[in-house]
Amino acid sequence: MMVEDAPKSRSPVKDTSPHFPVFPEFKNASYLERYDLLCQKLVQEQLYTTAGLITSKRSAASNGEFSEMSAMTGLKTFVAALAGHVAAEAARLG
Repeated sequence: MMVEDAPKSRSPVKDTSPHFPVFPEFKNASYLERYDLLCQKLVQEQLYTTAGLITSKRSAASNGEFSEMSAMTGLKTFVAALAGHVAAEAARLG
């Protein structure tokens, strides 16, 4: 997943949910932090094998610069897991 690195995506989000309680770790977290936490939870609860989250400023469209929120959701971790799946499938098909 890629999210724009902008002031609004880094600012804390209001915790107003009329229907469901907000998880404590999401309280006062920015959108970027919430996305990172979501990706980590999906992997930790074994709903996803891996999940990647990168951020990039709009001005980086010409040079491709990006940042990662955490090692667990970083591009290297995601690509390594994907490569492992590809290798396993290639070996299976033989």
